[in-house]
Amino acid sequence: MKKVHHTKSSFLALSLILTLLGASAFGGDISWIEVKSAHYSIFFQAGYEKDAEFTRTWMDGAEQLMKTKYGVTARRYHISVYLLPAPEGGIDTVESGQNRCCTRTSEGMLTGTIKLLTLSAPVWKDSKLKSSLGLPKNGEDYHAKVLMSEYIPIGHYAVQDSRVSGGWSYYSAPNWFVQGLQEYDAIFHTTDYNRTMTAKSLFAWAKRNPTKFSCCAKGLEIADDYNGGATFMAFLADKFGEQIHARLLRSPAPDFDSALASETKPYSRAELFDLLQRWVNEK
Repeated sequence: MKKVHHTKSSFLALSLILTLLGASAFGGDISWIEVKSAHYSIFFQAGYEKDAEFTRTWMDGAEQLMKTKYGVTARRYHISVYLLPAPEGGIDTVESGQNRCCTRTSEGMLTGTIKLLTLSAPVWKDSKLKSSLGLPKNGEDYHAKVLMSEYIPIGHYAVQDSRVSGGWSYYSAPNWFVQGLQEYDAIFHTTDYNRTMTAKSLFAWAKRNPTKFSCCAKGLEIADDYNGGATFMAFLADKFGEQIHARLLRSPAPDFDSALASETKPYSRAELFDLLQRWVNEK
């Protein structure tokens, strides 16, 4: 996806800006500035205007991916995004993003909250901070990935919302599918660096960690939800076409295992696992 740039003037012109005193979702007498879009609001503190622009870029990028990859929009959702200037409430340099969704309003709108340790937070200046793939956390590539991974689940929900009836539910799937698909979208649909270097590091990780993947006494098992799950999503996309992700979400099958079996025919689970192992080794 091509990165969209907003000038400061267009950013302000397209947004409604409000200052909220003492209305923080985290308590206390904090002043928040709100930038409002159709399906989300970004709340930030004075001095972090560039972070709000950066956040808007990738929130809009996620909404574009919802349309192009998944064929849905976030029209029934509204998400409040809080850019935290310092660690608090369980958000830190380890877990820097958190999505809590959704609550249905009386009008039928689904609302939720994303909390993020913002890009310019002083704590990120530590160049020693590394991701689980050994990559730096203090640059825009990492933060674009976090933003995408926290907002793209709205698109995943919307795909399942689009079914006429029946089908398995998102969180009934193994966590490696839920987190892995979010991580896959974040790696392969944000920056050029993520599509190349982060992806390269992901596949190197998979080669070093063959025991994270197992089969078949209890079905397919992946021990690392994020890296292992993203690897499996990349494998599915390469072997069956990337639209398999949307087809899995849209499947009317009663459970995830049945949906996966249907979308990966004619391979048995053991055959699929063997194919995965050979694919990882060839990377």
